[in-house]
Amino acid sequence: MNTIHVAGGVGVADTAMASYDAALADANLHNYNLVAVSSVVPAEATVESVPEAPDLGPAGNRLTVVEARRTVGPGDA
Repeated sequence: MNTIHVAGGVGVADTAMASYDAALADANLHNYNLVAVSSVVPAEATVESVPEAPDLGPAGNRLTVVEARRTVGPGDA
């Protein structure tokens, strides 16, 4: 089983979509096509927390991901 990398990013912008894109860039995940799945981790998997995602191949690659988001409006932080 491959290692599952846990990376996070923070994005601040005028719109929720722009903030999301900025957060993906902060985590080094902005150049990929993300396919979200449930959060079940296989028993034999190794999970590693990383400051940003490692090189995952050329831009446009499809990545299977589990996402979590927190969105706040102006003045709600």
